[in-house]
Amino acid sequence: MARRTISFTVSLLLALASSSVPVAADPSNVDDETVVACEQILVEACPSHASGGRPELGPQLVGNPTDVVTVLRVGLRATTFNVSGGVATEQAGQDHADVRVTGTVGDFHVIDLATGKQIAAPAAGQEVRVAFAGGLYQVSVGGGIAAAVSGPVRFRASDPTNTFKVLSIRRSLWTSPTTRANGVPDYAGEIEITRGPSTAAGMVNLVNIVPLEAYVRGVVVNESIASFSVAALEAQAVAARGYALANKDSTRFGRPYGLDDSTASQVYRGKGSEHPNGNAAVAATEGLVATYAGTIISALYSSSMGGHTEDNEWIFNLPPSQLPGTNAAPYLRGVYDGEGAAPDLSTDAGIAAFWGERRPATFDSCPRVNNRFDRWSIDIDATTLRSRLLVPGRSVVVSGNTSGSVSGVQIVRRTGASARAVVVRISLTSGVVEVRGWDNVRRVVGTSVASKPWVCMTPGATIPASFVLNNPSVIEEQFSGGVFTGIRSSGGGWGHNVGIGPRERGMRPSLH
Repeated sequence: MARRTISFTVSLLLALASSSVPVAADPSNVDDETVVACEQILVEACPSHASGGRPELGPQLVGNPTDVVTVLRVGLRATTFNVSGGVATEQAGQDHADVRVTGTVGDFHVIDLATGKQIAAPAAGQEVRVAFAGGLYQVSVGGGIAAAVSGPVRFRASDPTNTFKVLSIRRSLWTSPTTRANGVPDYAGEIEITRGPSTAAGMVNLVNIVPLEAYVRGVVVNESIASFSVAALEAQAVAARGYALANKDSTRFGRPYGLDDSTASQVYRGKGSEHPNGNAAVAATEGLVATYAGTIISALYSSSMGGHTEDNEWIFNLPPSQLPGTNAAPYLRGVYDGEGAAPDLSTDAGIAAFWGERRPATFDSCPRVNNRFDRWSIDIDATTLRSRLLVPGRSVVVSGNTSGSVSGVQIVRRTGASARAVVVRISLTSGVVEVRGWDNVRRVVGTSVASKPWVCMTPGATIPASFVLNNPSVIEEQFSGGVFTGIRSSGGGWGHNVGIGPRERGMRPSLH
């Protein structure tokens, strides 16, 4: 069917991204710690590249493809297991030592794409293993050697209702309408075992060649939450579809796909992770993408924004050296997201009252939706502050040098909508430096040192040590005997705070 588009205006259901995001250098290997960290703290909706929360992975792409896209190539990450056979990391590295696959309905065909010839036609339930050695793809069926071929190797079903089970990986799948557990995932479409320019020696890449709408069904409730409102899930479906179409041809992975199934793109777990609520949202928005000025946009959303979003030019500022940037988007304005009148954030007292409140009347609040990132407070000692500001690129010397010890910290500039810190001045006994920009500020004064209880969570739940939270809104200097010892840094939310939060999407009345 033809691709439909929606041209959004300022009164959007979704909050949308600017068409370009300044980021750090783009790594070709995205087997990074962030994917693992998200699993370890068991967050419902971790920051993904699609949401804008992974700036270190490079900019999202935008575009306006003129062809009708019906299928996508999606890389499926490997799973690592612990000594007892349990899942250590669900979505680990891009490369696999081997891949084990079977079909579910009817026989399926294993094809050498180098020649187009069929290698085998196993029955449903029969396992096929593919590895790479000696420059060839080694294919075995049911434990016996079938062939060594030039490849890549493609799995294609005879029955259109078939799904392929990938026996060598695990994903978080639904075991009931409300619970999930790690299991063997199954995928619609076709499976390909291949390699790319950055694939490690002796390893292979696993690709799901999947119909667009089937892919979106496998994303929606992995990037959002199944119990959210119909309109919220429909918004997520439009965002997921647009991100996929705009980024499908990216070369940043150095492998034969532009999207992967982790937060490095957007989380996709296949058919077993689908939910009736998400599927209904995908069906209701079939073929829809969001555009602005004729271009498919990148739709940003935050895991948590503490009840107040931010203007895009303060976070993803262009040019990167200017705050705010010149790239203000009329559809990306920061807003208060709560009940009653918006807080007065024009004074220090108003800022402290809103961001220091442990139970704000916001749709993102902990009492309302159990959002652990709603409000937080961390202590950072003077020694840690100094070590962080010395990281190359983290700070700018205003006067003197950085050889001395830290003697004071002040917020000297705030973002335009939510009044979070965007420039922090740090005084040393030898000079003065400034930490400028959202990402630098959150890494210097918005990252925990030691594990600490959350402001609003069940007893025993803690902020992990060295956890990057957000750019704070309140910084209190701490002294002992007149000597500066560190700061207490407080704020709300987690991530970039631009766009709309998944919890907000589920709670804001106007979305129902």
